[in-house]
Amino acid sequence: MIADAAFGHFARTLLNLVLLAVLLTLGSQSLAQGNDRRGFLWEIRRGNQVGLLFGTIHVGRPEFYPLPKGRLAHLQRANVIVLEADISDTARAIAATQKYAVYPENAPGLEKRLPAELKARIDALLARNQLDAAPLMRLKPWMLANVLALFEAAQAGYMPALAVEAYLARLAASESKPVLELEGIEQQFELFEQAPWATQLAFLEEAVKAVETRAARREVNRIVQAWETADRPALERLLAEMRSQSTVGARFTVDAMLLGRHPQMVRRIEAMLADGRIYLFAVGSLHLIGPQGLVEMLRARGFTVTEL
Repeated sequence: MIADAAFGHFARTLLNLVLLAVLLTLGSQSLAQGNDRRGFLWEIRRGNQVGLLFGTIHVGRPEFYPLPKGRLAHLQRANVIVLEADISDTARAIAATQKYAVYPENAPGLEKRLPAELKARIDALLARNQLDAAPLMRLKPWMLANVLALFEAAQAGYMPALAVEAYLARLAASESKPVLELEGIEQQFELFEQAPWATQLAFLEEAVKAVETRAARREVNRIVQAWETADRPALERLLAEMRSQSTVGARFTVDAMLLGRHPQMVRRIEAMLADGRIYLFAVGSLHLIGPQGLVEMLRARGFTVTEL
């Protein structure tokens, strides 16, 4: 466990960026204009089983909310909201972070583990953004990579606190609907933690390069713009580009963190729908598309899947 003072700074630096999707009061805001198809939405049916798949993004801007009336009308049909992971439980999020993502207090941090050249590049990025390196050097490589990517998204104007999942959690609370999980934060962290050290280093190095070259900012812009206009072809082009990359970090992202999670997600969706309630399954938009995406996998399992 990190010392209390260090963890207080760590919590502000990390959890505010990564874990704690603040359930802001957005119901009275209506800044978005024109588009009535924000986000990607499918209805799934098999016999008397009915559900909804909603593609999310894990960052947002205030003007995204509330969602357009047409979208809300569909989403409000659901009896249950299902997120990849519900991170509204602060104590649980902190415990998972301490267990999986942070080096123990008596163990060396990244300042002792990283190759000198990579550490120098990270130091330069942190200095450029006036971030304290000490708490961030306590993170595992994969978590630091995620923090850097999300901080870059925040610099581009997209805030994790305004993620679609946070909005849906608030919507569920306002309508007294339960929120369940497809996976959970612990399971997601375990996938990262189980990666070999060389893979974790490659994942971090590619995140650093993406921030250095502004590629991370361009990618998040593309994802957000596709989501904001429900532009599925644009999202499919981005996924195809990701799948064509052969680097270690890119293969881990696509094969383990994206496609590798789909079989279990599909099993969970099937199990939940069996009780006859209408579930809204909200997952990152890239999980839904492509030949190995959830939409096609559910079709292969006998569901009729209709884009709305």
